[in-house]
Amino acid sequence: MWNGLFFGLISLFTPHASLPDVEAVQAEIHQFSTVYAINTERIHVRESTMKNPSPFLTNSGIKACVLHINQNSDAKRVWSHFLNTGESGLEPAFLAFTSGHELTHCLMSEPGKRQATRKALEAQLGLQFKNNIHFEETLADLVGLAYVARVAPELHELVHTRIKAIRTDFSGRDPEHDSSHALQPRHIVWVDALLEKPGQQKLELHADRLPQPRSQGATVVLNGLSGDGKSQAVPSL
Repeated sequence: MWNGLFFGLISLFTPHASLPDVEAVQAEIHQFSTVYAINTERIHVRESTMKNPSPFLTNSGIKACVLHINQNSDAKRVWSHFLNTGESGLEPAFLAFTSGHELTHCLMSEPGKRQATRKALEAQLGLQFKNNIHFEETLADLVGLAYVARVAPELHELVHTRIKAIRTDFSGRDPEHDSSHALQPRHIVWVDALLEKPGQQKLELHADRLPQPRSQGATVVLNGLSGDGKSQAVPSL
């Protein structure tokens, strides 16, 4: 998620913000599983120090997914830049976005999820991804923004604007992480519908945003419902 951002920051002085601790991330994962009724028992959180500029990384497998909080100094610099919006009190919302993003990588490691979800998202966006990395990073950004809209709707616009700006600014250095074209309200709402619980109120974004049509293409299940609300044979999470 973060590599392209780091290459633009390595020569800059950026104060080191503290990364969230294990307990904070675990609490966010629990909330995510409550909002979207997804089983996250196979997901574990670990504090690590890796030679990588990413503040958060996931190691995913069929049986387990480990989310690493990377205490590397360069990773802290990247996290600091990420939070540097000129607004105060946004760290919980950015943690929510990051948690949703990283948990998407865990969810896509389950059997049968990646191929079906990629096909559905490509139909929704009207494009073909360069590869699975580009697909998964785009999906993860959309899920993160949908989750923020659920748990911190008053901060969603600020987080949305920040993420889109970062993805746009560093698209040339890191094209596989460039999701900027997809970060539109109608696509965020569509991804949220893949995750929402049966009977859950539909996500609504601000009235001045783009309309929210549903794709007529492929459907996929992330929690037992498809994007068009019909039950499908894809295994639920």
